[in-house]
Amino acid sequence: MLCDDCSKPLTACCSKSKTGKKHPYYLCPTKGCASYRKSIQRDVIEGALQRLEPSQYLFKLAKAMFNDAWNMRIAQAQENAKAMKGQINKADKQIEALLDRIVDAGTPSAITAYEQRISKLEREKALIEEKLRSETAPRYTLEESFELALRFLSSPWNIKKKADLILKKQYLDWPFWSHYPTAGNMVFEPQK
Repeated sequence: MLCDDCSKPLTACCSKSKTGKKHPYYLCPTKGCASYRKSIQRDVIEGALQRLEPSQYLFKLAKAMFNDAWNMRIAQAQENAKAMKGQINKADKQIEALLDRIVDAGTPSAITAYEQRISKLEREKALIEEKLRSETAPRYTLEESFELALRFLSSPWNIKKKADLILKKQYLDWPFWSHYPTAGNMVFEPQK
């Protein structure tokens, strides 16, 4: 949650009354801000967060970002497949050249060396072919891959309540929060 005046993150705190009861609140820790050290009750902010939903614009933006990422991943997989096929062709040519040398070789030690090199190239070729089979086709469709992410975006409150600290930080660092109009229109008046 950001301060409405300076757009810096608010700090969560608890104060203790004379009776020993704790009162949770948020405040702006930024010196020079008009709301510096003015407290806002936790229930006010968290009540608004529970009702917060992303706009349709945010969903469209997120879908476009996911679609771009998906297309980039597919293009990269195709480039990798092309490079691996090139490696396989290169290995085949080297094997053919070594087989021609075996036919021309007269000493048993040269033939053994060529056979060992061919064996090594065959193993490398088999590894590349296996990698090519496993990496080229995506396991899931675009919709299956990003359905969970879109459900995740649909309720920021669930993230606040259920996610671990690392996930919460990653969620806050996503680039499209600046396009989140609902959050920017929420105004919390500090308590005087």
